[in-house]
Amino acid sequence: MTDTHSIHVLPDSTWSLVICCGNILASFSSLGMYRCLGVFYPAVMSEFDVKYAEVSLVTGLFTGTMSFGALFLVLVKWFGLRKLGMVSTFLFSLSLFAASLSTSITMYVVFCGAVSGFFSGISINVIYLTISVYYVKHRSKAAGLITAGVSIGVLVAAPALSSLISEYGWRGAMLITSAMTLNACVGVALYRPVTVTEAAENNVTDAMIVTKSRTSDKTPLSNRIRAVFDYTLFSQPIYILAYVSSMTFWAAMVGCTFLIIPLGMESLGLDRTASAILLTFHASGDLVGRIFAGATGDCKGVNRALLLGCTTAFGTVATYAITLSRDYAIQCAVTFILGMTYAPFGSLYVVLYTEVFGVDKMTHALSYEGFLSTILTLPVTYLLGIIIDLTGEVRIAYYVCGVFMMITSVCVCIIYIIQRRNANSKSPE
Repeated sequence: MTDTHSIHVLPDSTWSLVICCGNILASFSSLGMYRCLGVFYPAVMSEFDVKYAEVSLVTGLFTGTMSFGALFLVLVKWFGLRKLGMVSTFLFSLSLFAASLSTSITMYVVFCGAVSGFFSGISINVIYLTISVYYVKHRSKAAGLITAGVSIGVLVAAPALSSLISEYGWRGAMLITSAMTLNACVGVALYRPVTVTEAAENNVTDAMIVTKSRTSDKTPLSNRIRAVFDYTLFSQPIYILAYVSSMTFWAAMVGCTFLIIPLGMESLGLDRTASAILLTFHASGDLVGRIFAGATGDCKGVNRALLLGCTTAFGTVATYAITLSRDYAIQCAVTFILGMTYAPFGSLYVVLYTEVFGVDKMTHALSYEGFLSTILTLPVTYLLGIIIDLTGEVRIAYYVCGVFMMITSVCVCIIYIIQRRNANSKSPE
């Protein structure tokens, strides 16, 4: 029996739009800031006298523990989206504050990488989970707008943080970043519960409802185990393809974002500010790509898997193209295209997962996707740092990212083929 004392909200209602605006603020303040961590690297490397391989552990551990934090989405069933989101966001901000007090590279890596990544993983996946809960007809548009907050965060924060580092040093800039991430608590505070009737009509389970539920002590042990680990989500090839596509995409995405700053400073001979502008162009393209994905994803006749297969294929080409020129203007243009072609998958993979797994299994599916991404992203980012240190070139590292992006494109295209085949088999002859 489910208790619904709180004021509830209808999916696709006016309050869903308010929640969308709050989520834009939350994603801007959390994941948008994370994407700008590369701006801190030169100053941190200089103070602690370390190389790219060591400082790249920050990105790798952040992404890895962020993915591991996604496993704790099952706590939504007991605490609800709002409580879990606010607590994790506050602790994320606190970990960045601790990173600003670092006395060694190890302390910096632990707090800025591992600890902050873990709590960010919980908060950002809570935000993504609301896409499946509060939106039905306009799910793709909501996904595009909410994830656009990440792009806006990079667009604004990259040049701003560069100026703050010059003015206050990297510690002062990290302290200000910690304070800015608290704004995400405001967006998360807007969440309201969905009633049982409305949840049933939209296939939303109790695990996604921001209400307290009472479970019977007579529940079979197998059902209790499945409530924590649903092994059926690994039973079909289309499920495996979805996981692999996410794993390789995030490895390529995180790698490319991390490499933009060293690409500008090492290969093009730019200073930190000019390199940060490259990151701004990437964020601008990312924003355009997310808006495009949101606008086209809900259009009648558009297959989201095919859309993502095409955009990731173009992303593979852009990943290799970014290494072909040393001209700054051309580099800015290619970086913009790189962001634009990567963005649709980052926006709509949650919607794709909803189609593949179903709304009722999204909590577990996102948890497993996040954990599995750790297996690849963590060692890849460290490997990219080693490649840069050994070769003195960023280009080879980009080639590795291009391979991962190509695998993503192939997996998503196969998902499209499977969906078409399943649809044809169900249609009357």
